[in-house]
Amino acid sequence: MRSQASRRRAEERFKSARHADLKSPKAHDTLRQAEAEKTARLRALRLAKEAVDKDLANRDAAAAKARRSEPRRRVPGPQASSPSEPQ
Repeated sequence: MRSQASRRRAEERFKSARHADLKSPKAHDTLRQAEAEKTARLRALRLAKEAVDKDLANRDAAAAKARRSEPRRRVPGPQASSPSEPQ
């Protein structure tokens, strides 16, 4: 019970301090800029990952196509014995 009350008071202080910080235009612009930078960084990472995934898919497709176009090798199987040969 006591820890819940102290936690609630701490959260209220945090909210009120953050609310006071957000009232200033400079803080608002700073937060907006930070969000924009974060978004740009995440977008760059996502695009890089998509490019790598696309490249790997293209390589896999090319390898599969190359395997299909190669002539098949015949591997000699076990020789069947003829009835005239002694076992």
